[in-house]
Amino acid sequence: VFVLGGKRGWASIKYSGIFDLRALLNAMNGYLRSKKYTPVQVEHSEKVTPSGREVIFEIQPFRDVTEYVRFNIDIVIVILRMVDVLVEEQGHKIKKQKGDVEFMLKASIKKNWKKTFSPAPSGEFFRKTYEKYIVKKHLAGYEDKLEAEAKELINQVKDVFHSFRE
Repeated sequence: VFVLGGKRGWASIKYSGIFDLRALLNAMNGYLRSKKYTPVQVEHSEKVTPSGREVIFEIQPFRDVTEYVRFNIDIVIVILRMVDVLVEEQGHKIKKQKGDVEFMLKASIKKNWKKTFSPAPSGEFFRKTYEKYIVKKHLAGYEDKLEAEAKELINQVKDVFHSFRE
């Protein structure tokens, strides 16, 4: 199984300062939609604390690439000490957010996701033979493609954060 982040865990971006939560979510969802991912929201929780709101988003988009290969991306966004602030842009006051954001991503390939090959010993033999001799090059290409898509999503998120640094 290919996993971006691999054994070390999650690819992570940490940001502290002013940001636009709506712009962040729109950029992420727009990118996933453009790549034909089906989003599955696992968690969205908010908790009010004296230092601000704590917000957690957990999303698990997936895309069926073939009848045998599925791309899975796990995204967790944790925002601590989030407060709304008014920022002046081009002479207008606009509501933004200020806080500490951690964007975590893990991308993986799920093979045999439709259970084409049964988990019985004979099915496992045929699955391993299929992967090792028939579709080996294709599977390696899918790993590269998923890694590129995950890195592109990370860059989209970085661009949203960098737009507020200026």
